[in-house]
This record gives sequence, structure tokens and C-alpha cells, in this order.
Amino acid sequence: MNLYILIGALISIFIGIIPLFLVKRDWKVILIAGGAYISAIIGKEIIVLAFLSFFLTPQIPTYIAYGILTTTFEPGFAYLFSRFIKENPKTYGIGLAFWENAIFVGLLELPYVFIATTTTVSSLSYFVVTKIMDRTSSLLVHYSWGVSAYYSFWRKELKYIISVAPLGMVDSLAAYVNLTQSANYFIVAVPSIIVGIVGFLLVKYYFKLS
Repeated sequence: MNLYILIGALISIFIGIIPLFLVKRDWKVILIAGGAYISAIIGKEIIVLAFLSFFLTPQIPTYIAYGILTTTFEPGFAYLFSRFIKENPKTYGIGLAFWENAIFVGLLELPYVFIATTTTVSSLSYFVVTKIMDRTSSLLVHYSWGVSAYYSFWRKELKYIISVAPLGMVDSLAAYVNLTQSANYFIVAVPSIIVGIVGFLLVKYYFKLS
């Protein structure tokens, strides 16, 4: 059993589910968020598979391409699906984060607990800290995408989603760590949490304007 995968999945599930209790649990909105998130992931995977050799090559253009994919597809589909959201933009943002953290990075990782062997050389405490930072940043970024997408569609002002879409470029760092098999997860965790906080503060500012 791979203890690291188990703990990582449980952290992701926890960070994905707990925020649902901080907003109105409108399951219709959460399901629509799921449609937006899954559509974005499928779109990204189609591009990656179409140019698989390029996306498996550790090089700067590849890292940048991963960031561009996230910046384009995830906030883009969040915007497209926001037309189906009449209210509860906070729930929409939290819903996007729920599907990534609780489902895709959490629940769907659990089967690998019994398949993969433990090869991680970092300490467990180091792993836990970086995982919490990484998933918290995901929560904040997806939240900002959801709320900004809602504002952009219903207020007919693209400035909201355009201002936070570039936060997805942080995936370039994740691609670097994955493709180079680097053990220095702080390379991703620290910038990611900073980016997440920036996105959250921007959305908080937009709420003050409303």
C-alpha cells in the first residue's frame, strides 16, 4: 500500500468537501460546475494526446504550453457554463474546486493506493505540507475562476474572467516538476499558494464592487 498516495488523496478530498459547507449547497450549480470542469479536462487531454510527443518532452515550450492549456480551457469552460447559473456564484467556484480536489485528485486516486509502490524519498511531513498548499491553491484558483466567470457572463464584462484566467499559468511549474521528476515540490507549492491568494483577493474586491 502506498501511504503517500492515500494521505494525498484524503487531503484532496477533505479540501474539496469542507468548503461546500461554507456556501449554499446548490447541487444543480455544483453539477453544472462538474460539466464545466470535466469539459475543460477532456479538451486539454485531446490537445495533449494529439501532440503527445511534444507534451512528454521536458523543455520550456512544453511547460509553457501546459500553462496555456489550463489558462484557456478551465476558466474558458467556466465562463461558457456560467450561462446556466442564475445565482450562487460562490457555490459555482467552490463546485469547480470540488470536482478537481474531491473527485479527480482525491477519489479517483484511491485505487492507486493498492497498485503503486512507495518510491517517494521526501519526508511524510514535507509531503503533507506541500500537498495542503497545492490543494488549497487549487481551491482558491478555481473559486476565483467560477465567481469571475459568473460576473463576466451576467454583467457582460469579460474583464473579470480575463483578469484571473492567467492564474492557470502556474501549471507550467507543475509540468516542470512532473516531467523532470523533481522532488522539490515547493517549486510548485509556494508560487501556487501565492497565485491562489491573489485570485481570492481579486474576487473579494469584485464582491465589494457589486
